[in-house]
Amino acid sequence: MKVALFRRRAPKGALRSALALVAAALTVAAGAAAQGAEVPWSFFALEAARLGSTATVEVALEALPAAAETPKFIDSARGRPLQAWGAEVQKLSVTTTVDILGGRRVRFENHLWLDPLTGTPLYLIRTRFGLKDYCQRFRFTREGVFRQQREPATGKEAEKPPDSWTRIGQNFYPYPPDRQGCPPVIETSMLISRVGAMSPATWDANESFCVFHKRQVHQVSVRREPLQTLSFDYLEKKDGREARRTGSVAAPALSIASVPIGSYRGEVEEFFRDGSRLYLSPEDHAPLMVSGELPVIGRVEMRLREIHLK
Repeated sequence: MKVALFRRRAPKGALRSALALVAAALTVAAGAAAQGAEVPWSFFALEAARLGSTATVEVALEALPAAAETPKFIDSARGRPLQAWGAEVQKLSVTTTVDILGGRRVRFENHLWLDPLTGTPLYLIRTRFGLKDYCQRFRFTREGVFRQQREPATGKEAEKPPDSWTRIGQNFYPYPPDRQGCPPVIETSMLISRVGAMSPATWDANESFCVFHKRQVHQVSVRREPLQTLSFDYLEKKDGREARRTGSVAAPALSIASVPIGSYRGEVEEFFRDGSRLYLSPEDHAPLMVSGELPVIGRVEMRLREIHLK
């Protein structure tokens, strides 16, 4: 399968849905974390390259003491903030770097703190550098999500750390009252972690999740499509040793679609675009390939490049 050609521009909606797909798909093996078990990896990366342009996504998961991490969370102007139940929290970090031919670089970072005992999102920091820079901080509560956003007021200010940016705004996004039958709300980067926890026996059935992305809740459905033979070539690291894994496998394709639940101030935001797909290894659920829209460069197929096993 060939990597799709990069485009100079992606549709405006891709800036929202593209990273949603990537952030979600890259946490596939974290499904055990959402179920209270230990995941087998500490880091992995996907990459696509074409005509001198590259897109790389790196994901890392670490356990940290709750007493040291939770004081860093911002307060919420509304709602009852969710808290960690145990002595540890998990920090899931997803970094996306897009290097465009000609020297332009756009970098996205997504850092989520969650409760490993309940799989509940607690706090999120999202940043974007190189394209309308911003820093967003989200506090999850029982009633909705509080967001604080900082942006640089000038180009000179953009060269400084985000905490010094002076253009500041905040909003509270309440969960819609008409979400009857909706399971507990999760955050985008936890989405495919739930898919990764699914048994292959259940992949033939449709699954749905309620996901908060950016400013509203969406009902996201996952559906299995026919097997597709994929080639793979990635580096595996474990216990100080390295091994190159190559070959091919018949992998199921999981298509991802979404429907908004309610609206924010009468507006509905697009989430996943048609054609977003995730290809999993049938043996260990490793994310062999992710297909979807990326900011700036358009549609792309990203393949597993490297994985670090515990």
